[in-house]
Amino acid sequence: MIIQAIEMYNFRQYVGKQSIEFSTDKEKNVTVLIGLNTSGKTTIIRAFEWCLYGKNGFEDPVLLNSDVRSNMHVGDTQTTYVAVTFIHDDMQYILKRSYTYVCSDRRADGADVIVTLNKKPDEDLTLEYLLQDGQTKTNVERNNIAESIDRVLPTDLSDYFFFGGERISGIANRTDLSKAVRGLMRLDVLEHSRDHLQAVAKKFNGMIDTSGNEAAQKARDSLETYRKKKVMLQEDLKNAEEERDYWHGKEQEYSVELSKSNVEQVKKAKQERDCIESTLKREQERLEACKKAIVAAFNTRPYAFFGMPAIKKSLDMLESVKDATESVPAMEQESIDYLIRRGVCICGTSLVPHTAPYNLVMAERKKLPPEQIGTVVSNYKNKAEGYLAGSESYCDGVSDKYKEYRETLRRIGQLQDDLKAASDQIIDDTDAKAIEEKRREASTKYKEALGDYNQITGKIGSYDENIRNCENAIEKFAKSSSKNSKVARYIAYAEKVLEWLIQTYQSKEVIVRDQLQNRVNDNFARMYHGERSIIIDDKYRVKYSDVTTEESDGLKAVKSFAFIAALVSMAKDKILDDSEMMKLGQVYPLVMDAPFSNVDEIHIDNICKILPKTANQVIMAVIQKDWEYAAKNLDQYVGISYTIMKDRDGEGKEIDTSTHIRKEASHV
Repeated sequence: MIIQAIEMYNFRQYVGKQSIEFSTDKEKNVTVLIGLNTSGKTTIIRAFEWCLYGKNGFEDPVLLNSDVRSNMHVGDTQTTYVAVTFIHDDMQYILKRSYTYVCSDRRADGADVIVTLNKKPDEDLTLEYLLQDGQTKTNVERNNIAESIDRVLPTDLSDYFFFGGERISGIANRTDLSKAVRGLMRLDVLEHSRDHLQAVAKKFNGMIDTSGNEAAQKARDSLETYRKKKVMLQEDLKNAEEERDYWHGKEQEYSVELSKSNVEQVKKAKQERDCIESTLKREQERLEACKKAIVAAFNTRPYAFFGMPAIKKSLDMLESVKDATESVPAMEQESIDYLIRRGVCICGTSLVPHTAPYNLVMAERKKLPPEQIGTVVSNYKNKAEGYLAGSESYCDGVSDKYKEYRETLRRIGQLQDDLKAASDQIIDDTDAKAIEEKRREASTKYKEALGDYNQITGKIGSYDENIRNCENAIEKFAKSSSKNSKVARYIAYAEKVLEWLIQTYQSKEVIVRDQLQNRVNDNFARMYHGERSIIIDDKYRVKYSDVTTEESDGLKAVKSFAFIAALVSMAKDKILDDSEMMKLGQVYPLVMDAPFSNVDEIHIDNICKILPKTANQVIMAVIQKDWEYAAKNLDQYVGISYTIMKDRDGEGKEIDTSTHIRKEASHV
């Protein structure tokens, strides 16, 4: 999407028809709108949002110019509109949204005139595009316009490409980044395909005729029960996740507020507490790892752990039994009985009763069980001692892991005591007491919410396993039933494709997340004059590698710029191989209002060096003082610039309700 122009008519402080053309030059891809505060810069950005998505972000919902409004009489109608012209997939579109107001009342209030308009104006929305001949215009049906716009730039993503300075600092800290990134990178296509195939497999599973088979019918009844319970839990999980993220955010918010305290004692205590919390988190992670290691090690040879004490005791008891070392190893009475019946020894000697060879063989027989158990004992002891030799090292390994677990648990207990002591130092300060108490409460609520979330996640996992078991039972029955064989094949095909799709999605998501983290870090390193780095977690939340980082508004803004620049660059590049079914390469503009309001000079310089190279089109409304800092690095990329000014009355005073836009000389 490349924006060519915007046209406003009687929209807010813009009287009559006023148009802005935007630079579409690949080299000079920046359009600048310079104006003072309250001049109308924000109005232009919000005009985009209203035209594209119907979002009215103004405190006063009436969009009609107030001067035009004041001249209306009862029954009069006036229209305001915004039209946006843009290019998408080499085709030109013109989107126009309008409100028509009707004056329902006009009355005098002293020297003032109060005009009342209909609360719900008539809305009209049109979208037309040029065909390949460049002349013929075709209108999109009204019911399909929203869907068409959503395909160009989804409304869920709009906040990342149309934003003001007051919102920029919070973009990278949002909790819904996962959805935005997946949508932007077209991973949502794979998600929808996955969900569709799961529904298909479920449908086929429901087509299996289980009548006459009690076990299959029972599995089907249980399957429906588990599915219903899972659906109910999924809503609970969503609420728990929101609760968890909310309290985690509040905890961080209060923590940052504490860091701004002017009391040195409070600052020191907070730094100490943050350090302890960081260490505590690592130890808790280690504790979980120890638990898993103990379980994993134990599961390899559990019989050895329980059997070794009994084996040791048995060997002690058998110490008094004399080994029958004079017997032939591995010889059994049955073997000698066979030789006697045959009448010939294995050496060829005849075994005739009462002869010397015969008597020797019979004497050997008496040395063997059950006549004597010495041989059995000897064999047992040899095997038991060999078993113990391998088991002792195994049991020692399990024991060592358990000792590590206990030691980690001890350290956690000590850290929790230290954490309370550091927190109490903060509470001792009157100014910080209220904030710290709020932080403590938020921390407690967060832990509770996290526990609820983990508990629900575990239950869902259990239901998933039960569902799989029921489905497998039904499918097994279907394969053995001639009347269900065709449906069984359909299910097998659907599950095979689903398996491939899930694996593909997971691998692509890893690629996207790694690419995003690398690009955010690259941008952040070039924008930020410190040495911090960024990590992207599995929810696509943007965090610092040092968990104790305290964020100023300026740092938040830099982090958000780094994140947005990474998203834009990834959207226009092909992250995946050309051979893949997903082709990225989408182009999105950046439309910003007062983007540098919370950023210092150094960061403005660094940001301006990167943005024009990252996005195909940059549109920004800035105040004059910010532009003075930005111009030295950005001016070379400016294709078109405008000045936004308030009109003046006959006495030279500025009129708040009337603004005009002046195009400046072309940038060469």
